[in-house]
Amino acid sequence: MAAVPLVGRLFDGPIDIVADIHGECGALTGLLDHLGYDGNGEHPEGRRLVFLGDLVDRGPDSPGVIRLVRHLLQKGKAQCILGNHELNLLRNEHKHGNHWFYGEPETIRKDKVAQSFQVLADDAFRTEVREFFLTLPLALEREDLIVVHAAWDDVSGEKLRTFHGNAITAHDFFDKQIQADIKAENVTDQDEIDMREQNLNPVKVLSSGYEGRAAEPFFAGGKMRNLERLKWWETYEARDDRMVVIGHYWRRFLDEVSPKVFEKHPGGFAPSGADMFPGYSPVSLLGAKKKVMCIDFSVGVRYEERGMGLPEGSLGTALSALRLPEMTLHRNDAKVLTCK
Repeated sequence: MAAVPLVGRLFDGPIDIVADIHGECGALTGLLDHLGYDGNGEHPEGRRLVFLGDLVDRGPDSPGVIRLVRHLLQKGKAQCILGNHELNLLRNEHKHGNHWFYGEPETIRKDKVAQSFQVLADDAFRTEVREFFLTLPLALEREDLIVVHAAWDDVSGEKLRTFHGNAITAHDFFDKQIQADIKAENVTDQDEIDMREQNLNPVKVLSSGYEGRAAEPFFAGGKMRNLERLKWWETYEARDDRMVVIGHYWRRFLDEVSPKVFEKHPGGFAPSGADMFPGYSPVSLLGAKKKVMCIDFSVGVRYEERGMGLPEGSLGTALSALRLPEMTLHRNDAKVLTCK
């Protein structure tokens, strides 16, 4: 397999950054329309698109999203990095919401009442997708900005800048080192093993962030978990003063949750684990230095909205693009907000 710059060069000039589409192809085409792009990714102001991974899973049309994003990349009008969901497929891991890739219908809703509609892949498309994903980096950077799916730190970034290979060969190389240390130190606690496998592998750090022990087990992503995601941005030092844009973390417009949600779920409906952003508004920059912005607004749980018979956005979801340098957030419902 050919080597890929795992930390690549980000477009110069004005860009629109989109995160965590999760197979919601209709939301994506609506967003691109509102942003002013045509079907070949041309924009009257010369803008270009950057996708932060998690193109796939849970939503109805992951193949459609992949084909559209790949088309825009081929036209030179977009860049794309890998998220943890793409890495799961590359590593052939069956996970909640990704059975479409293996041609398997799946019941993914919390109520388990019925299957959620998903376009299913065949063998030929699986081969195409793997070949495409293996060409993608894990992060992109320029003088003022880093884009990455989940987390950034300089040590992990430097390890990947100097690695000669692709995301999978890098993952396996660093995992082998970690496993050797676990064996040499005779580590037997499973939570400790899981944390080392996550937090010491730069591929996992960039694609799914840091994890630590949760106060209590919780349910997320279709299973019970003992480790929780860490709010790494709270201690991010931004030594080179660059901004970091991420997805991954299930932000929501909670003041827009429909009252009908509470009629169906009197205690409310939590689509994932603990709230990662207490004290922040949906448009707030994160951390003490306000150098991190998360733009995942949970469009990946729209299958739950449909399952409850509610209009899109009822759980406070919206596919959004961060427009730079303007620092405005553009949603697929045409609302425009200012980040601060």
